Amino acid sequence: MDVTELIKTFVILVAVIDPIGNIPVYISLTAQKTDAEHKSIALKTSCTAVLLLAASFLLGKHIIGFFGIEMSAFKLIGGIFLLYISFTMLSNTKSSYLFSEENEDISLMPLTFPLFIGPAAISIVIIQSDEISDWTGNIISLFEFALIGLLIWLTLRLSKLILNTLSKTGTKFIHQIMGLLLGSLAIGMIAEELKILLPGLS
Repeated sequence: MDVTELIKTFVILVAVIDPIGNIPVYISLTAQKTDAEHKSIALKTSCTAVLLLAASFLLGKHIIGFFGIEMSAFKLIGGIFLLYISFTMLSNTKSSYLFSEENEDISLMPLTFPLFIGPAAISIVIIQSDEISDWTGNIISLFEFALIGLLIWLTLRLSKLILNTLSKTGTKFIHQIMGLLLGSLAIGMIAEELKILLPGLS
């Protein structure tokens, strides 16, 4: 995998995770939390997100292989799922992640999973792991996940400032731009895998 593909994967991950678009959900989940609790939740969520991405990257391909699933088929389904996610982002009908707030620690569920690192993000890093064949690519990918964690942490820590600056309209606009970008990339992924699975189409 070359640098261009790594950058492309990073952009797709940012679009799927959509930290800006998820700010209103985070604020509603933590409305009754103290500043110290906010700091703890932001740190735990970002660290857990990095660990989940890294685990999916290192183990996901082997789990898929164990069940005898062809990677081309997995990539096609991944592209279709990303396209579905983009539709929900564009139509602003994202599934509700507002689970009961009775849980003492919301940093793992629902914040890390499924709000930030859901099935779509996990699918992306598994596909990425299949396209990398050297240690340099692996190290760059893990660094990429660390950047994602840092982005999540910064977004959560500055969530109120970002929301006050952009307003709900602004965050919704960014959310839909991410959906448009994700949809375009997903269609490209689907077309590429269809050419592999159905050579007669090319």
